[in-house]
Amino acid sequence: MPDSNISKNYKLISVTIVLGVVGTYLGILYLINTFAGSSGLAHFLNSENVIKNHRKELTEKIQRDPHFNEINTEEYIKEIEKIITMEKKRSLGEWVSFKSFTPNVSGKHITTNDYGMRSQWNLKEMIQRAKNNHAQGKRNIVMLGGSVAFGYGATNNEQTISSLLGDKLRSDGYEIFNLAQGGYTSFMDLFSLTSIGLYLEPDIIIVMEGYADTYHLAYKSIGGELAWGPFSQSEQKIDPEFAFGLHFQNLNSILRLGTNSNYKSIIALQPLSGFENNSTIEIKKINKMWDFYPRIREIMKLAAKNNNAEFVDLSVIFKEEKKASINFFDKVHLTVTGQRKVAEVMYKKIKNLGAKKPGTANRSQLRKTWIKNILEQDYKGKYKTVEDY
Repeated sequence: MPDSNISKNYKLISVTIVLGVVGTYLGILYLINTFAGSSGLAHFLNSENVIKNHRKELTEKIQRDPHFNEINTEEYIKEIEKIITMEKKRSLGEWVSFKSFTPNVSGKHITTNDYGMRSQWNLKEMIQRAKNNHAQGKRNIVMLGGSVAFGYGATNNEQTISSLLGDKLRSDGYEIFNLAQGGYTSFMDLFSLTSIGLYLEPDIIIVMEGYADTYHLAYKSIGGELAWGPFSQSEQKIDPEFAFGLHFQNLNSILRLGTNSNYKSIIALQPLSGFENNSTIEIKKINKMWDFYPRIREIMKLAAKNNNAEFVDLSVIFKEEKKASINFFDKVHLTVTGQRKVAEVMYKKIKNLGAKKPGTANRSQLRKTWIKNILEQDYKGKYKTVEDY
């Protein structure tokens, strides 16, 4: 009998241990699935899984893209993984839940500077180059946006939209400074312009977005609360109408800074691969965002009209294409061919803006006044909507 009781006790302990392990495992899975992309334990546990899934998806994208036929796939993937790993990313401010791409990556395919931007110049050198350009009668273009503007999907730095556009405009006396970062929403573009872009004394700014804000509407919790800016803790974030209103307000503020500082602004709507006929690239993900995209287009058009800026709908350049894979790396990022086509459209738009002499005003000194005016008019704990205009 004693042996029987001992055996029962051991079995009970074993069952308890097994149930405890299973419960802990299920709890960890719940944390990972519920809080993926945020900070803390869940982020730590999820990071390896994210990289693993990203590598699998990236490999599939590369294999279907003919532009990578002569590219070392493993070498390219490792460089991409360097810029997206969280450990070495740079914090862009305690009040903003966002980090840059990994800074100071120097590879064969991707180069980032000390702020994670796709540039061979560090931020101090960029500012000095911008000042020198004006002294020499040249013009500065600042590009804002997310991973599409950054050039995700290009085989190397030279095949990105900003680099290709810069090559076309060089003989016209322009230099492009690309401030784009992965996942940037309209709020982060405003942050980037006010904290960095204005110091580059832009004559033209290009705001290339639409997808990131839409992504945050379509995918609950993915990427944290980055789209909401100062309203991150607001219960209103569950309301898509609030997001549309904040998106419009952010764009309006960006473009109004252009009006105040006498530079020209171009706002460009990124296309989804679903704009192409018979597109099959990640079609399920595209469909989740499809209902939001027409609203985003109208918001961008109205913000441009409200501030005498130029609006460019990049989706129309792909409408007649029969094969999405030649232009799109995935649902939204562009292949080398796609980036060339966008660069050509943007080149023609800038040429049509007409010649403009570089400004002489000290924008660094005026910057505080401009930002103060924007904050006082647009960010008083409430937001304006399209209907307010």
